[in-house]
Amino acid sequence: MANNASNGTGQPYINCTNVVKAYTVGDHEIVALRGIDFTMAPGEMVAIVGPSGAGKSSLLNLLGGLDTPTAGRLTVGDINLIDLKRQKLAEYRLRQVGFVWQQVGRNLLPHRSALRNVMLPMMLAGIGWRERRARAQELVAAVGMAEHAHKRPSQLSGGQQQRVAMAVALANHPQLLLADELTGALDRVSAIQVMQLIADLRQRYGLTILMVTHDMEVAAFADRVLTLRDGALGQHMTEAGEEAAPSLDGEGRIRLPVAVRSQLDDAARITVEIRPEGVLLRPEHEAADDTDAVLQDILPQKDGHRRGRRFWRNGRSKEEVHQ
Repeated sequence: MANNASNGTGQPYINCTNVVKAYTVGDHEIVALRGIDFTMAPGEMVAIVGPSGAGKSSLLNLLGGLDTPTAGRLTVGDINLIDLKRQKLAEYRLRQVGFVWQQVGRNLLPHRSALRNVMLPMMLAGIGWRERRARAQELVAAVGMAEHAHKRPSQLSGGQQQRVAMAVALANHPQLLLADELTGALDRVSAIQVMQLIADLRQRYGLTILMVTHDMEVAAFADRVLTLRDGALGQHMTEAGEEAAPSLDGEGRIRLPVAVRSQLDDAARITVEIRPEGVLLRPEHEAADDTDAVLQDILPQKDGHRRGRRFWRNGRSKEEVHQ
């Protein structure tokens, strides 16, 4: 497993530092991501699990260049996504990253055959007809769809459509593949087959893969499983390496994995919260938690008073004062 989040030079392939994403809806600010710190190594496969509305798709949209952070630093390889504007951002989306979505309408054009769908991104990238046809034929065969190359999406099953979608995503030789609930509309057998194909494509083309899912069986194909709840990223610890999974004894005691205990050892006290999704253990330290204050600095104020707003970009702060 690729648990190390950096390559031989010590540099991660994906690096998110204190990434915040907030949206304004009417007079309200909604924070989708709260200070995400996250790295991935080249060739690693990571799954992010969490409930709907947790911010999973927001994180994928930022890494895919479909949206920009409100604050923080975000790099993929040697590309600083914060600095990319318009044409450069479109070029990044076209050549550097591939997308696979749950909704077939976002992956494939209904009036084009499987082969012509795969050729389309290469046409947009200016690749010649012979080269793009040869590449498309290679990819259609790689995903096991050579016999269906001339069929339209409506003539394919859901699993077959997702196979073609993966070929489309890989058309322009991207290093990064982003998958948003790609098995969400599939039956169990088709979902496992698609994930086995993802694993094969990862090895064949040297892909770095980040996927979001609700399904822990699908997430188990990844090297690491992270959790995203309420815009905050954590690590899934149900299966902690060679340690036994945590279980409750007759006295109401639970033995936590070493990685979890290390987070609690220095706590002045431990807060226990019962939430709809489960039980939360949170270390409390003497220093006050200023997360809310930081977010108030980031988000626009609506009360009409003179306020300072601090936006973090590339590790530097910029002060703006609004009336």
